Amino acid sequence: MSAQLAESGAGRDLDLERLLAITKALRAGFERDEWTGAGDLEAERRAIIERVFDEVPTAAELPRLTATLREVVRLNEELIGLAEHRRRALGRELDLKALGGRAGRAYLDNSGPPRGLRP
Repeated sequence: MSAQLAESGAGRDLDLERLLAITKALRAGFERDEWTGAGDLEAERRAIIERVFDEVPTAAELPRLTATLREVVRLNEELIGLAEHRRRALGRELDLKALGGRAGRAYLDNSGPPRGLRP
């Protein structure tokens, strides 16, 4: 194996480790309902994926690459589920706030003296 191929393989291994670490960090953040920095992590993930596929992997790299990508896909499905759950929760919160606002306005609109006693 040439030095360039060995270097490329080592770099790809590091990229795969980082890709998995970032994906796990995203999941952990989503589970804690912490979304700060998720966009930056996602941008880094995309850059790594592009870099990993810049060169055709060798036959020796394929098992590790395949296993890592399967794990990333599995974690992505969890991320999608967590994001959907949060989206629905936010929708419910917005609905409740809107309902509270309408109830408050209705109360204020009807809180004056009885209609027959108004001047």
